[in-house]
Amino acid sequence: MDGVGEELDLEDLAGIGSSTAEKLRRAGISSVKELAAISVRELLEMSELGEGKAEEATKSARELCLPKVLSAKEFLERRRKMPRLTTGSKNIDRLLGGGLEPGVTELIGAFGTGKTQLCLQLCVTVQLTENRGGLNGAAFYIDTEDTLKPERILQIAKRFGIEDEQILEGVYCFRAINSDHQFEGLREAARYIKEKSVKLLIVDSLTSHFRSEYPGRENLVLRQQRLNNFMHGLQRLVSLYDLIVVATNQVVDVPEVIPGARPARPAGGNIVAHGSTFRLWLERSKGMTRLTCIDSPKHARDTTYVTLTEGGVEDAEEEV
Repeated sequence: MDGVGEELDLEDLAGIGSSTAEKLRRAGISSVKELAAISVRELLEMSELGEGKAEEATKSARELCLPKVLSAKEFLERRRKMPRLTTGSKNIDRLLGGGLEPGVTELIGAFGTGKTQLCLQLCVTVQLTENRGGLNGAAFYIDTEDTLKPERILQIAKRFGIEDEQILEGVYCFRAINSDHQFEGLREAARYIKEKSVKLLIVDSLTSHFRSEYPGRENLVLRQQRLNNFMHGLQRLVSLYDLIVVATNQVVDVPEVIPGARPARPAGGNIVAHGSTFRLWLERSKGMTRLTCIDSPKHARDTTYVTLTEGGVEDAEEEV
């Protein structure tokens, strides 16, 4: 989304006075751009506004910030200006057509396949200069399983020629202890994007808390609703800030295996599948990790190989 709404105060909108603007800020909406991305129903739940005022506020923001229609050529030109982030692996960058781009990239895999290692490596690469494939930005890490280890980031940074512990100052850690807290992390991330030049948001892992807090079929509907809300929160940040989001996901064993199919499936079902822009499946294979792009609106289904080393996630020779 273009930056028009960032230059205006909420009070600059027609029909928004100081009292209404203050109510919006108390609800966590500090810019016209953010207001444009909120539905009336969400705004009513978040704020003290009445329905009429909520409709007026969101409509005014959308008219100002959102283009009515773009031609495919205009959209292509806009996409060409979007950031690209190297993963630190040429094999994975090739798989993704040049690296990570704005959207939700889901890393699916069992324990020990390298999902967190790749996330920690991205905390380093996002801080690299643009001529090295980085974004000169910071990372915001929502940690739900106590996986973020600063010592490991320092180890990986050495591979990229960085010896200074200052690299850790560009990684903001939010330890989410339950699903409610995970939503709070999303709100904090939005603030850090604006104030600390955060270009990468990591959620490790996406589904852990939701699975543990809403077990069994009797809680399935509520769990999926909550997951859906969280996925939409991630997508909104992508739309607002051209943000790169990487979310790790667990796998669930499948009792009855279809011949030739994987004996597991990603947690979260269709909600997570539809909410993710790019989906990569990580599996251990002969001492390496095999990455397969299983879903993407632009990439062909393809596979590559990496190894997990002291220096992080490095390229491996592909199997024939």
